[in-house]
Amino acid sequence: MNDGFQAYTLINLIANTPGRLEKERLVGELAKLEIGQFVLKWAYDPFITFGVSCPNPDVFGKMSFKPSIVERILNKLASRELTGHAAQREIAEIMEYLDEAGAKMFYWILSKDLKAGISTTTINSVIPGLIPVFAVQRAHPYEEKKVKKWPVVGEPKLDGMRVTFRAREGHGGFFSRSGKRFPALDFLVEPVIQTALKVLATSNNEALRFTLSTRPGDLARNAREDLNFMLDGEVMTGLFNTTGSVRRKSEQAEGAEIHLFDLLSGADFDAIGNSGPEWNVRRKMVEEFHRTAREAGIDAIQILPRYFLNNDAQVQEFYDKFSNRSLASYLARGNAEREAELVPLTMDNATGRPKTLEGMIVKHTDAQYEKRKSYTWMKLKGEETEDLKIIGAYPGEPDTKYEHCLGGLSVNRSGVKVDVGGGFTDAEREEIWKLYMEDQAAALAGDMTIAISGGWKLLGRLIEVKFHEVTPDGSLRHPVFKCFRDDKDGEVEKVAA
Repeated sequence: MNDGFQAYTLINLIANTPGRLEKERLVGELAKLEIGQFVLKWAYDPFITFGVSCPNPDVFGKMSFKPSIVERILNKLASRELTGHAAQREIAEIMEYLDEAGAKMFYWILSKDLKAGISTTTINSVIPGLIPVFAVQRAHPYEEKKVKKWPVVGEPKLDGMRVTFRAREGHGGFFSRSGKRFPALDFLVEPVIQTALKVLATSNNEALRFTLSTRPGDLARNAREDLNFMLDGEVMTGLFNTTGSVRRKSEQAEGAEIHLFDLLSGADFDAIGNSGPEWNVRRKMVEEFHRTAREAGIDAIQILPRYFLNNDAQVQEFYDKFSNRSLASYLARGNAEREAELVPLTMDNATGRPKTLEGMIVKHTDAQYEKRKSYTWMKLKGEETEDLKIIGAYPGEPDTKYEHCLGGLSVNRSGVKVDVGGGFTDAEREEIWKLYMEDQAAALAGDMTIAISGGWKLLGRLIEVKFHEVTPDGSLRHPVFKCFRDDKDGEVEKVAA
């Protein structure tokens, strides 16, 4: 039995094995094979994407799977050197040469999923560190007693989408909190890369240069290839009622801005646990990065303002200021004409009033970056929200304008079904109902591939729900749709040591 067929056999065994411990044992057997590690790495590394889709192969050749056969095209796809019809043509040619086992494994790699019911966590529990763990720092609700020492820093909490930019080996991309790439933001990749290269060429800050590059002093090399860093921020579009446009692969989120608040080296971001220098050092690096972008005329790269707060009274004072400042005012940055344009485009669907900043993040100035929820970051928000999974949808009431489109979504809250009927625009009601109908059609057609892979268009997705209070039976009073939170789906809660 050749190694390619052995790896294919093990993957199928893993897929058909229900128990976690037995799956882990079989993953260990797969990882003993050089081909096994190759397949696992290329299929599950979140920083490697291919930008293509291909059909499940049904025509096979006789060639056994070998890394040397597919690695060249995988590298070209990952770097986007090969795209579009040319990519599809080369993929099809390789598929036709490979035997069934090889073609299936090549297809799984391109799909970024071995269809075996395993995850990055499963793989890293067997081979620690094989797959980079994508996890970002998140905030607990603010508690004064959790402040270890004053002053702290306050930053406005925006009502956008948390994104992480990752640059490595000359390439970059924007990712959600759980490591899903946002192709709609690809137009911003090159400005960020060029800003980093400009910093390397002009900055006297050695710490910043070593944060951005693995070899910042070797000017004879291609500096782009040595870039290895992470930027943390929040995307705002200005022309939006929802951040959903960021998620759609087919659209570029033109006009989007990233508002930066953190920066780490690639090595620190890939590390387990607390990492990197203290916040105040990281902040100075973010400020210089933003200053370089501004001097280059790159308006899409912004920075969150920060304020030093000496006690709880000041925390509450600044929270009130942030909560009462309109989003249009913040995005306009003092441009009255721009603010007037933004006001009608940044209205709250639920209240009909202009959106305001969401609240405030309080940060300890001497803390490292923690890839988990941490009390070194704490949030203040003026409303209760929860992220809940969609389990169904229902039409509007008969003889109303919503009779033939979405009336609301049903979500699961700890086993309690909650119906969320408010907060949607008419356009959202039409679009969401269309997605639900597509899911229903797939279910009626008995498409088990979708059921097994979780590839529903609507069902299973997370939405953020605003509400007044939790009722005694565990439901929510006055639940209102706020936005989709695909960026939180699959989020890493804990990072194993």
